[in-house]
Amino acid sequence: MSLRFKSTELQCFNWFYNISPCFPVNSSKVNIITDPGKFYDTLCERFKNANRRISVASLYIGTGDLEKKLLDITRENLMSNKTLKLDVLLDYQRGTRGEVNSRSMVQELVKVAQDQCKLSLYQTPRLQGSWSKLLPARYNEILGLQHMKLYITDDSILLSGANCSNDYFQKRQDRYIEIEDVDLANFYQELIDEVTKFSKQDCSKNETQYSKETLIKDVNKNIVSLIDKWKKKQTVKLSSANDGTKDTWVFPLIQMGEFDITQDEDATCNILSSAPKGSYLRLATGYFNLTENYANTLLKICKANISLLMAHPNANGFLGAAGPAGGIPHAYSLIAQKFWERVVDTNQASRILMLEYERPEWTFHAKGLWYYPPGSSRPWATVIGSANLGERSVKRDLEAQAAIFTISPQLQERLHKECEMLHRHAAECGAALQSRQTPLWVQATVSLFRTYF
Repeated sequence: MSLRFKSTELQCFNWFYNISPCFPVNSSKVNIITDPGKFYDTLCERFKNANRRISVASLYIGTGDLEKKLLDITRENLMSNKTLKLDVLLDYQRGTRGEVNSRSMVQELVKVAQDQCKLSLYQTPRLQGSWSKLLPARYNEILGLQHMKLYITDDSILLSGANCSNDYFQKRQDRYIEIEDVDLANFYQELIDEVTKFSKQDCSKNETQYSKETLIKDVNKNIVSLIDKWKKKQTVKLSSANDGTKDTWVFPLIQMGEFDITQDEDATCNILSSAPKGSYLRLATGYFNLTENYANTLLKICKANISLLMAHPNANGFLGAAGPAGGIPHAYSLIAQKFWERVVDTNQASRILMLEYERPEWTFHAKGLWYYPPGSSRPWATVIGSANLGERSVKRDLEAQAAIFTISPQLQERLHKECEMLHRHAAECGAALQSRQTPLWVQATVSLFRTYF
C-alpha cells in the first residue's frame, strides 16, 4: 500500500512518507502554547503529575528561582512515586559552565533519588583531544552543542525551541507544541536514549571511550536504524488501520550534521521546493543565518510567496552581552542585510518579505515554518522544534523537529493564531537593513566565522 495524503492541498508533500515515520493523531491531542509563562506552568503541571517517566533534552537547565521550583516539584513527585524515572540530557560544555550550573542543579535532585534519575551530558566529537583544552569556556560551545528541546512526560511530548531556563519562562518568545501520543513519545524517548549512549554519564566511573571516527560511525548507524525501525513499524500500522478519527499527521525530523543525519535539512529544502505557486510559507528563526543551500532554494527554486521573521537586534538574546558576544546582534543583522541584497538583485522583493520582531523588554527565539496552500487563509502544516535554519543547526548541533500536517479546520485556526501572534510584533525591515550600520570588527568577524553562527 502506497501511503499518501488524500487531501489535494497536501499531496505535494507525499514524499514525506519516504523520509520519516508518520504518526497519525487526532487534532484534539495537539496543544499549542503561545506564552512563555504558560510553557513554564505546563512543565510544572506535567512534572508534578507524571506517573512513569519524565525525560528532558535541553541545551541547559538554568539556575534561577523558577528552575529550582520546577526541580523541587519533580523531586516531590519522585519521592512519592518510586516507579517514576527521570532522564535529563544536556550539553556538556553549556551545562558545566560556572560553579553553579545545570549539572550541579540536577545533581542535588539525583542525590535524593539516585536509583530513579539519570543525568547525561553530550559533548561534540569536535571537542575531543586538544581542542577541549585549547578553547576557553563559552567559546568552545561554538564547535557544536546538544541543542534538542524535548520534554516528555508519560505519553506526551512537548516540542520546542525553548531551553529549560528562567529567561525562556518569562519574556523570551519561542514556540511550544505538545502532542499526546504514546508512539510519538516513545520515538523521541528512544532518540534521547541513543544520544545518551554516547554522552558522559554524570554518575558513571566506567565510561566507554570512543575515537572520533568510531563515534561518528556508530551514532549515524544507530540513528538511521532508529528511523528505519519506526518507519517500518508505522507503515505497517498505517497500512492496516482504517481509523477516520485521525486528522493530523506528525513526521519527526532529526538533524545531526556532525553524524551525517540530515533529515530536517532535506525536508526543509523539499518543502521550499515542493510548495506550489500561489502558496504562502511563513518562516521564523531566532538567529538569521541561512545556509547557502537554503538561500539558493528560496531564491532560485521556491515558487511560493515567502515571509522571513527574525529578531530585531533589540530582541536578540545576546544584546548587551559582555565582550565579543555583544556584537552577535549586529552580526545577524549584517547577514540578513546581505541576503536582502540578493533578494533585491534578483528582483524578488515582491515575493520575499523580511520582517523583524521587536517588543519592549522581550527577546525573540521562535523558529519554524507554516504552510498556507494556494487560496487558503489558514496553515495546513507547520514545522516545530529547535533548528534555526542556520549554519550551525545544519552542520554542528543536534536538533530535533517535527513536521505537522492537518486537515482539521480547528487546528489550522489555532496554528494561524499562533503565527499571527508572533507577527503582531513584527515590522517589514528591508529598507532598515540597507541603511543599518555595522561595526567594522563585526564585519570582519562575520566574513571569517559566519559558519559558526
